[in-house]
Amino acid sequence: MANLFKWLGAFHLVATISIVAAALECHPQGPILPRPRRLTKSPTFQAAARNLTDLLDSAFAGKLKAGFVTANVSVSVSLVSLDQTSPGIPAWEYHHTAENTENGTTRVDRDSLYMIASVSKAISDAIFIKSGVPAGDPITKYVPELASKESRIDWSVITLGMLGSHLGGIPPNYGFSEYYYLKDYFEYLGFPRINESDYLTCGVNTLSDGCTREQFLKGLLTLAPVSAPNTHPVYSNIAFTLLIYAVRAYTSPNATYPQLLQDLVTAPLNMSNTFISGNLPPSGKNLSSQAVIPPVPNNFNATTYGDDAPGGGLVSSLGDLSSFVHSIISHSIFGSDDGRSEARVREWLQPKSFLGSPNTFLGQPWEIYRPPPEVLFPGKGEREAHTVTFVSKDGSAYGYRSRIVIVDEYGVGFVVLVAGDPDALEVVYGAVASTLIPAVDEVAREEVGQTEGGYVGSYSNSQTLHVPVEVKFDMIDGGSTLGLIELKRNGSDLVQGLEDGWTYSLGWFLPGLRNSGIWRLYPTELAKQAEEVIAGKTVTVVREDWRLWWDVEPVTKSDLPGRELVAGDCSSWSVTDWVYYGGEAIDRVVFVKDKDTGHVLGVDFPFLRTGVVKKV
Repeated sequence: MANLFKWLGAFHLVATISIVAAALECHPQGPILPRPRRLTKSPTFQAAARNLTDLLDSAFAGKLKAGFVTANVSVSVSLVSLDQTSPGIPAWEYHHTAENTENGTTRVDRDSLYMIASVSKAISDAIFIKSGVPAGDPITKYVPELASKESRIDWSVITLGMLGSHLGGIPPNYGFSEYYYLKDYFEYLGFPRINESDYLTCGVNTLSDGCTREQFLKGLLTLAPVSAPNTHPVYSNIAFTLLIYAVRAYTSPNATYPQLLQDLVTAPLNMSNTFISGNLPPSGKNLSSQAVIPPVPNNFNATTYGDDAPGGGLVSSLGDLSSFVHSIISHSIFGSDDGRSEARVREWLQPKSFLGSPNTFLGQPWEIYRPPPEVLFPGKGEREAHTVTFVSKDGSAYGYRSRIVIVDEYGVGFVVLVAGDPDALEVVYGAVASTLIPAVDEVAREEVGQTEGGYVGSYSNSQTLHVPVEVKFDMIDGGSTLGLIELKRNGSDLVQGLEDGWTYSLGWFLPGLRNSGIWRLYPTELAKQAEEVIAGKTVTVVREDWRLWWDVEPVTKSDLPGRELVAGDCSSWSVTDWVYYGGEAIDRVVFVKDKDTGHVLGVDFPFLRTGVVKKV
């Protein structure tokens, strides 16, 4: 018992110095509401999409200031959703062909070809994960040439996972970062004169040919490290060349990158317009009639990337990348057998390190941004707006920019492809995301709150059991969240009981915090099919787990400084599933839904042991 009180005292210390905000911002990571199931059919979404199309048309027509040279810009952009008719046919798409186009396609569409540059890294990371090679293995296990005592970098401590997440502390490039064509200009600026022999031995633009594998690996031994591994991200293209070397060694030394690309990604996802620059498209279509070639200097399909292709050498189309994004938001890219694919996708989308601002993070190889809620949802208050995570991968090639975005919370994603003025990408993407994400959020709230089939409403079993249970759910926080409004058993107010129960359970060793009286519910993404008897009939249903959120706020007052230092530290996550009653967590709520229509039929509070309470 003494050890128990010692442990509780330590927990009390940690919890009471962590003042918890009661706002919606302290929600668990993930969906606040279930992802929209009928997005494309929603009048709200359709109206937003029409408005966005009109805005983009007006910008390209010169009626609005675009912020970029519209006459030189071709663009393809899409929103990908779970309910679209086909993975490669987006829920919404927009295309514009540059007015000054001279070469390539004269009508841009979802099959038109763009250089996608470093978006290739996301595809290569998918190959790496699907191959099954252990991420914790050091690169020297698969590329023993790097285990040389002559190397300035200790490659033996750099794992494959570090390489895929830009955490190896290694340089970005070998050869590509040498600007030989600026040699005379650098001397003019005051740099010392150097000889051609001072440059790297291969891969230097306008000086030498591309590197063979032997030259490349020998050259890596001469490079200095940029930082200690796992210190901070250092963007690296060569990391992805090494990753694919490891995958080839793990699977088959004879497997080429084009073969791995086809076997693990493009063939399973029907991405027939995705291939390595310098080659012909697998679709067999005419390259010149499909290519988006901007009327500015560019290198469309002109560069033979060789072993550098995994880091930035792919050509693709809006349709293909929409299919790739769809496989991620549907959590099916790694298979759909027993739930392992879903877990692997969620792990893949997690951040691996911090970047330079409190809103930016780095994943594998994702660039993750969480815009301030007031920017994404202007006009909404603290209890209505919330942080949304945008998991992206950007690419930039000569004359091209590209971006794919995963917004897993809503089950949607974006693809943005630009040829011409590179400034167009940020402008177009900003318009698309700021218009469509609030609309998608609105649709999610509409589906939860709808009268027929939604979660909002009253539930009762008073007609079927001797011990009646009455339940009511409604939208709270300005319509942003589902809240428990009423829970009565045999006339007893159990909502008040939950609040009072805090005092004698968690409140016993968290006296500095009190329950706010707000009972939000959040989906857990756990669901399974079952047979249930509802209103005397046996039906096949989906049991969907949610959790009540212990929303707490500080009560301790002090004149000492520093209380605001931890005011935004959300600790409610640490008390989930902490209070049980007879083997059942009292914060677990199970909605019972029709398997075919998705309509909510009833709700089950397992700790009450009354079974399904029917929606009325």
